[in-house]
Amino acid sequence: MPGPIVVVATSTRDVIGGRERLGGPAFFIGTALHLLGADAVVITPEGAVAERLRRLHGISVEATGGDETIFSIDVRGDGRTLRLIRAAPMDIRGIGRIGGNGPYVISGTMGEIPIEFVEEAAARGRVLLDVQGFVREISDGGEVVNSAALMRGLMERLGGSGVLVRGEKYEFPPECRGEGIIPCSERYGLDLVMTDAENPFYTVIGGAAYRGHPLRGLQGEPIGLGDVFTAALGHYLYSVELPIEEAAALASAAATLKLRERHPWFTPAEVEDVAHKVAVERLR
Repeated sequence: MPGPIVVVATSTRDVIGGRERLGGPAFFIGTALHLLGADAVVITPEGAVAERLRRLHGISVEATGGDETIFSIDVRGDGRTLRLIRAAPMDIRGIGRIGGNGPYVISGTMGEIPIEFVEEAAARGRVLLDVQGFVREISDGGEVVNSAALMRGLMERLGGSGVLVRGEKYEFPPECRGEGIIPCSERYGLDLVMTDAENPFYTVIGGAAYRGHPLRGLQGEPIGLGDVFTAALGHYLYSVELPIEEAAALASAAATLKLRERHPWFTPAEVEDVAHKVAVERLR
Protein backbone atom coordinates (compact mmCIF):
# COMPACT_ATOMS: atom_id res chain seq x y z
CA MET A 1 0.00 0.00 0.00
CA PRO A 2 1.27 3.50 -0.82
CA GLY A 3 2.11 5.69 2.14
CA PRO A 4 0.46 9.03 2.94
CA ILE A 5 0.82 11.81 0.41
CA VAL A 6 3.32 14.40 1.60
CA VAL A 7 2.08 17.88 0.74
CA VAL A 8 4.71 20.62 0.91
CA ALA A 9 2.77 23.80 0.31
CA THR A 10 2.46 27.39 1.35
CA SER A 11 -0.42 28.89 3.29
CA THR A 12 -1.84 32.29 2.50
CA ARG A 13 -4.16 34.88 3.88
CA ASP A 14 -6.18 36.33 1.01
CA VAL A 15 -7.83 39.73 1.21
CA ILE A 16 -10.97 39.52 -0.96
CA GLY A 17 -13.58 42.25 -0.96
CA GLY A 18 -11.99 43.82 2.10
CA ARG A 19 -12.21 40.62 4.13
CA GLU A 20 -9.36 38.29 5.02
CA ARG A 21 -9.80 34.59 4.23
CA LEU A 22 -7.77 31.43 4.60
CA GLY A 23 -6.17 30.37 1.34
CA GLY A 24 -3.19 29.00 -0.47
CA PRO A 25 -2.36 25.53 -1.75
CA ALA A 26 -1.90 24.02 1.71
CA PHE A 27 -5.50 24.95 2.60
CA PHE A 28 -7.15 23.88 -0.64
CA ILE A 29 -5.03 20.76 -1.25
CA GLY A 30 -5.28 19.59 2.36
CA THR A 31 -9.04 20.14 2.49
CA ALA A 32 -9.60 18.38 -0.85
CA LEU A 33 -7.52 15.37 0.21
CA HIS A 34 -9.55 15.16 3.42
CA LEU A 35 -12.82 15.20 1.47
CA LEU A 36 -11.51 12.47 -0.85
CA GLY A 37 -10.66 10.26 2.12
CA ALA A 38 -6.91 10.40 1.59
CA ASP A 39 -4.19 10.14 4.22
CA ALA A 40 -1.78 13.04 3.97
CA VAL A 41 0.92 14.91 5.84
CA VAL A 42 0.76 18.64 5.11
CA ILE A 43 3.99 20.54 5.69
CA THR A 44 3.30 24.27 5.85
CA PRO A 45 4.12 27.29 8.03
CA GLU A 46 2.39 27.57 11.39
CA GLY A 47 -0.69 29.77 11.30
CA ALA A 48 -4.44 29.80 10.85
CA VAL A 49 -4.38 27.39 7.90
CA ALA A 50 -2.30 24.85 9.81
CA GLU A 51 -4.72 25.10 12.73
CA ARG A 52 -7.72 24.50 10.45
CA LEU A 53 -6.11 21.50 8.75
CA ARG A 54 -5.33 19.85 12.10
CA ARG A 55 -9.07 19.43 12.63
CA LEU A 56 -9.52 17.32 9.48
CA HIS A 57 -9.65 13.53 9.56
CA GLY A 58 -6.80 11.88 7.71
CA ILE A 59 -4.68 15.03 7.65
CA SER A 60 -1.69 15.54 9.90
CA VAL A 61 0.26 18.78 9.93
CA GLU A 62 3.97 19.40 10.36
CA ALA A 63 4.66 23.09 10.86
CA THR A 64 7.73 24.71 9.36
CA GLY A 65 9.38 27.98 10.10
CA GLY A 66 8.28 31.00 8.14
CA ASP A 67 4.95 32.76 7.88
CA GLU A 68 1.86 32.90 5.70
CA THR A 69 2.05 34.77 2.39
CA ILE A 70 -0.57 37.52 1.97
CA PHE A 71 -2.33 38.46 -1.28
CA SER A 72 -5.03 40.91 -2.26
CA ILE A 73 -7.36 39.24 -4.77
CA ASP A 74 -9.83 41.04 -7.02
CA VAL A 75 -12.39 38.56 -8.39
CA ARG A 76 -14.29 39.58 -11.52
CA GLY A 77 -16.48 37.03 -13.26
CA ASP A 78 -14.46 33.89 -13.92
CA GLY A 79 -11.13 35.71 -13.58
CA ARG A 80 -9.04 37.21 -10.80
CA THR A 81 -6.20 39.66 -10.27
CA LEU A 82 -3.60 39.07 -7.56
CA ARG A 83 -1.44 41.64 -5.82
CA LEU A 84 1.27 40.54 -3.44
CA ILE A 85 1.23 42.13 0.00
CA ARG A 86 3.86 39.90 1.61
CA ALA A 87 5.79 36.82 0.52
CA ALA A 88 7.11 34.59 3.31
CA PRO A 89 9.74 31.98 2.35
CA MET A 90 9.33 28.57 3.98
CA ASP A 91 12.03 27.15 6.21
CA ILE A 92 12.42 23.73 4.59
CA ARG A 93 15.12 22.36 6.90
CA GLY A 94 14.17 18.88 8.04
CA ILE A 95 11.35 18.39 5.52
CA GLY A 96 13.19 15.53 3.85
CA ARG A 97 13.33 13.68 7.16
CA ILE A 98 9.60 14.18 7.68
CA GLY A 99 8.55 13.36 4.13
CA GLY A 100 10.88 10.46 3.46
CA ASN A 101 10.27 8.89 0.05
CA GLY A 102 6.93 10.61 -0.51
CA PRO A 103 5.00 10.64 -2.77
CA TYR A 104 5.13 14.42 -2.76
CA VAL A 105 2.74 17.12 -3.90
CA ILE A 106 4.59 20.45 -3.92
CA SER A 107 3.01 23.86 -4.44
CA GLY A 108 4.00 27.40 -3.55
CA THR A 109 2.49 30.75 -4.41
CA MET A 110 5.33 33.25 -4.75
CA GLY A 111 8.80 31.74 -4.61
CA GLU A 112 8.49 30.46 -1.05
CA ILE A 113 9.83 26.96 -1.86
CA PRO A 114 13.28 26.67 -3.48
CA ILE A 115 13.57 24.60 -6.65
CA GLU A 116 16.43 22.70 -5.00
CA PHE A 117 13.92 21.11 -2.64
CA VAL A 118 11.87 19.85 -5.61
CA GLU A 119 14.99 18.23 -7.03
CA GLU A 120 15.84 16.64 -3.68
CA ALA A 121 12.32 15.25 -3.32
CA ALA A 122 12.42 13.84 -6.86
CA ALA A 123 15.63 12.00 -5.98
CA ARG A 124 13.74 10.24 -3.17
CA GLY A 125 10.36 9.48 -4.75
CA ARG A 126 7.48 10.56 -6.97
CA VAL A 127 6.71 14.26 -7.17
CA LEU A 128 3.71 16.18 -8.51
CA LEU A 129 4.69 19.83 -8.82
CA ASP A 130 2.16 22.64 -9.23
CA VAL A 131 4.18 25.37 -10.92
CA GLN A 132 2.24 28.45 -9.81
CA GLY A 133 4.68 29.62 -7.14
CA PHE A 134 7.73 29.02 -9.34
CA VAL A 135 6.79 31.04 -12.44
CA ARG A 136 5.29 34.24 -11.05
CA GLU A 137 6.73 37.73 -10.93
CA ILE A 138 5.49 41.21 -10.09
CA SER A 139 4.55 43.54 -12.97
CA ASP A 140 5.38 47.24 -13.05
CA GLY A 141 1.78 47.88 -12.01
CA GLY A 142 2.17 45.68 -8.93
CA GLU A 143 0.08 42.76 -10.18
CA VAL A 144 1.20 39.13 -9.96
CA VAL A 145 1.83 37.84 -13.49
CA ASN A 146 3.23 34.66 -15.02
CA SER A 147 6.59 34.56 -16.76
CA ALA A 148 7.07 32.37 -19.85
CA ALA A 149 10.83 32.68 -19.36
CA LEU A 150 10.61 31.37 -15.80
CA MET A 151 8.45 28.45 -16.97
CA ARG A 152 10.89 27.56 -19.74
CA GLY A 153 13.75 27.70 -17.25
CA LEU A 154 11.85 25.49 -14.80
CA MET A 155 11.15 22.84 -17.46
CA GLU A 156 14.75 22.98 -18.64
CA ARG A 157 16.06 22.47 -15.11
CA LEU A 158 13.68 19.64 -14.19
CA GLY A 159 14.01 17.77 -17.49
CA GLY A 160 14.68 14.08 -16.91
CA SER A 161 14.02 14.37 -13.17
CA GLY A 162 10.80 12.32 -13.22
CA VAL A 163 8.78 15.23 -11.76
CA LEU A 164 5.19 15.45 -13.02
CA VAL A 165 4.62 19.15 -13.74
CA ARG A 166 1.10 20.62 -13.61
CA GLY A 167 0.12 24.13 -14.52
CA GLU A 168 -2.63 26.27 -15.93
CA LYS A 169 -2.61 27.07 -19.65
CA TYR A 170 -1.57 30.67 -18.99
CA GLU A 171 1.41 29.46 -16.92
CA PHE A 172 2.88 27.61 -19.90
CA PRO A 173 4.73 29.49 -22.67
CA PRO A 174 2.66 30.00 -25.84
CA GLU A 175 4.42 27.26 -27.79
CA CYS A 176 3.43 24.67 -25.16
CA ARG A 177 -0.29 25.42 -25.02
CA GLY A 178 -2.99 23.11 -26.37
CA GLU A 179 -1.52 20.24 -28.36
CA GLY A 180 1.80 22.09 -28.21
CA ILE A 181 2.22 20.38 -24.85
CA ILE A 182 3.22 17.20 -26.71
CA PRO A 183 6.39 18.54 -28.38
CA CYS A 184 7.20 20.48 -25.22
CA SER A 185 7.08 17.28 -23.20
CA GLU A 186 9.51 15.73 -25.68
CA ARG A 187 11.76 18.79 -25.84
CA TYR A 188 12.20 19.11 -22.09
CA GLY A 189 11.96 15.43 -21.12
CA LEU A 190 9.10 16.08 -18.71
CA ASP A 191 5.67 14.63 -18.02
CA LEU A 192 3.18 17.51 -18.17
CA VAL A 193 -0.42 18.27 -17.19
CA MET A 194 -2.10 21.47 -18.38
CA THR A 195 -5.54 22.70 -17.29
CA ASP A 196 -7.63 25.63 -18.53
CA ALA A 197 -10.76 26.11 -16.38
CA GLU A 198 -13.73 24.54 -18.21
CA ASN A 199 -11.76 24.29 -21.45
CA PRO A 200 -9.93 21.08 -22.47
CA PHE A 201 -7.07 19.82 -20.30
CA TYR A 202 -4.06 17.93 -21.62
CA THR A 203 -1.74 15.32 -20.13
CA VAL A 204 1.45 13.84 -21.53
CA ILE A 205 2.99 11.07 -19.44
CA GLY A 206 5.47 8.52 -20.71
CA GLY A 207 4.81 9.69 -24.25
CA ALA A 208 1.06 8.96 -24.05
CA ALA A 209 -1.00 12.10 -24.64
CA TYR A 210 -4.63 12.71 -23.69
CA ARG A 211 -7.11 15.54 -24.03
CA GLY A 212 -10.00 15.82 -21.57
CA HIS A 213 -13.20 17.83 -21.70
CA PRO A 214 -14.42 19.10 -18.30
CA LEU A 215 -18.07 19.29 -17.42
CA ARG A 216 -19.30 22.76 -18.37
CA GLY A 217 -22.00 25.03 -17.04
CA LEU A 218 -21.27 25.38 -13.32
CA GLN A 219 -20.49 28.93 -12.20
CA GLY A 220 -18.70 30.03 -9.06
CA GLU A 221 -15.69 31.71 -7.51
CA PRO A 222 -12.49 30.71 -9.39
CA ILE A 223 -10.27 30.47 -6.31
CA GLY A 224 -8.55 27.23 -5.31
CA LEU A 225 -9.70 25.24 -8.35
CA GLY A 226 -6.21 24.47 -9.58
CA ASP A 227 -5.17 23.39 -6.09
CA VAL A 228 -8.17 21.05 -5.89
CA PHE A 229 -7.27 19.58 -9.30
CA THR A 230 -3.70 19.03 -8.10
CA ALA A 231 -4.86 17.40 -4.86
CA ALA A 232 -7.24 15.01 -6.60
CA LEU A 233 -4.72 14.17 -9.31
CA GLY A 234 -2.11 13.30 -6.68
CA HIS A 235 -4.61 11.21 -4.71
CA TYR A 236 -5.89 9.17 -7.64
CA LEU A 237 -2.42 8.72 -9.16
CA TYR A 238 -0.44 7.97 -6.01
CA SER A 239 -2.90 6.66 -3.41
CA VAL A 240 -5.45 4.88 -5.61
CA GLU A 241 -2.88 4.20 -8.38
CA LEU A 242 -5.18 4.82 -11.32
CA PRO A 243 -3.89 5.45 -14.86
CA ILE A 244 -3.41 9.10 -15.78
CA GLU A 245 -6.49 9.38 -18.00
CA GLU A 246 -8.78 8.20 -15.19
CA ALA A 247 -7.00 10.22 -12.50
CA ALA A 248 -7.19 13.40 -14.60
CA ALA A 249 -10.91 12.92 -15.25
CA LEU A 250 -11.54 12.58 -11.51
CA ALA A 251 -9.35 15.60 -10.77
CA SER A 252 -11.29 17.64 -13.30
CA ALA A 253 -14.55 16.54 -11.69
CA ALA A 254 -13.38 17.57 -8.21
CA ALA A 255 -12.31 21.01 -9.43
CA THR A 256 -15.63 21.51 -11.20
CA LEU A 257 -17.61 20.56 -8.11
CA LYS A 258 -15.59 23.03 -6.01
CA LEU A 259 -17.21 25.79 -8.08
CA ARG A 260 -20.53 25.17 -6.31
CA GLU A 261 -19.02 26.58 -3.08
CA ARG A 262 -21.02 24.13 -1.01
CA HIS A 263 -19.77 22.71 2.27
CA PRO A 264 -18.43 20.14 1.96
CA TRP A 265 -17.27 20.92 -1.56
CA PHE A 266 -17.91 17.34 -2.70
CA THR A 267 -17.99 13.71 -1.69
CA PRO A 268 -15.97 10.92 -3.33
CA ALA A 269 -19.20 9.53 -4.80
CA GLU A 270 -20.05 12.90 -6.38
CA VAL A 271 -16.58 13.15 -7.86
CA GLU A 272 -16.84 9.68 -9.36
CA ASP A 273 -20.29 10.43 -10.78
CA VAL A 274 -19.17 13.66 -12.49
CA ALA A 275 -15.95 12.03 -13.74
CA HIS A 276 -18.07 9.69 -15.89
CA LYS A 277 -19.21 12.80 -17.76
CA VAL A 278 -15.65 14.00 -18.42
CA ALA A 279 -14.74 12.77 -21.90
CA VAL A 280 -11.05 11.88 -22.30
CA GLU A 281 -9.57 11.06 -25.71
CA ARG A 282 -6.13 9.69 -26.49
CA LEU A 283 -4.14 11.87 -28.87
CA ARG A 284 -1.30 9.41 -29.29
